[in-house]
This record gives sequence, C-alpha cells and structure tokens, in this order.
Amino acid sequence: MAMATTKPREAGSLPPTGRTVRWRPSLSHILIGLAAILAFALNLVALQEKSSTTLVVVADGPIAAGTLFSQEDIRLVPVPTDFVGLDSLLTKSEALAAEGWIVDRPIGASAIIEASAVVEPGGPSGLRSMSIPVNPEHAAGGAIRSGDRVDIISVSDGQASFVVSDVGVIGVANASGDAFGVSGDYFIVVGVDADQALALAEAMASGSVELLRSTGAPEVESDIGS
Repeated sequence: MAMATTKPREAGSLPPTGRTVRWRPSLSHILIGLAAILAFALNLVALQEKSSTTLVVVADGPIAAGTLFSQEDIRLVPVPTDFVGLDSLLTKSEALAAEGWIVDRPIGASAIIEASAVVEPGGPSGLRSMSIPVNPEHAAGGAIRSGDRVDIISVSDGQASFVVSDVGVIGVANASGDAFGVSGDYFIVVGVDADQALALAEAMASGSVELLRSTGAPEVESDIGS
C-alpha cells in the first residue's frame, strides 16, 4: 500500500487545468489606441485643408498699365477652392504661361490680379500691339471689350475717313485706373500690322479718332489708307 506524501509541490509544478487565460486591455492600452486614432484623424484633416486651396496671383507692388507681366512683380497666395470669383482670377499656372504678356490696366500693390488684366502682346499671326487713347464717348460709349473687332475713323479738318478696318481688340483699360463708363481717357489696345500702325499714329497726331465696334459687321469697302 502506497504511503501518502506530505512533501509540498514546488511552485509551477501543478498540472495544467485546460483553461485558457484571456488578455484584457488595460486603461493605458486604450489611451494609446485613442491617441493613435486622433493623430491619424488630424493628419487627414490637415491634408484635406491643404488640397482645398488654390494659389492665385497678387501684385507685389503697383503695376502700371502697359507693363510687361513678370514673375518678379507678383507673389502667390492661397485661396479656398470655393472662393467666389476664383474662375476670374489669375492662378499660378496661368501666370507662368503669361510671362512677357501685357498688363492692360493699372494694378495696385497687394491687389489680386484678374486673368483678364493680362493680355497677349500680339495675335498668333505676329501682329503688333498698339494703344489708342480715346474718350469712351468716341469708342462705342465704352462698350468695347477684349476680343471685339473695331473700325477706326480719323477726323481731321472736318473730314472723316477710315484709317483701319476690322482690327482685333487685345485689351481695354481706363488710363486712370477708374471703372469703365466714367468720363476721362481710357485706352484700347489693338493688334495691327506695320502699315496700320503708321496710319494710326499719323491719324492720332493730326486729329481725333473714332472707334466703331464692328464685331460681326461686314468689312468696310473703301480705299483705306489711300
């Protein structure tokens, strides 16, 4: 008959019971997880805010009408993509493409530049740009806009004659920087060839000129320049 032993079992020598021990997260583990989730959410919001802006062009200082557009005269500022009127403003990519174009109106320091304020110096056919100072009442009441076609009449000693016909308007601006439609000189920039430029210069030097908006009108049938 086996004798019962009174020797105590050593620690860890108990036979397995077959029960699985489940891990329960502590408060510190939960806090670490929440911090990671919060950091991810903040990074996502920052990326979304960064992607919801567009860089537009602002004048670094006063820019006079007729100045060649240069990257040295501007700076870029971000505006929200849902900014009202964003489509009419000059963006970073458009500014790069417009290097060397003509600023057709005075722009104040720190003013946001509209895309329409910068125009090509000439047409694709290599025409020259020429500025014609004229009062609005002698230019279709100031209704002429970029893209229009115009005829130009010279009036000298009471005699009127066509100087050029059906030339394209590159830009329109008030010489003083005021709004269109007020009294005072403003100028219209047209694309002309060398002969038309000479004829216009002579007409402006010898008398007054009248601009007719001829967009869509038939071409003048006359011996212009004769």
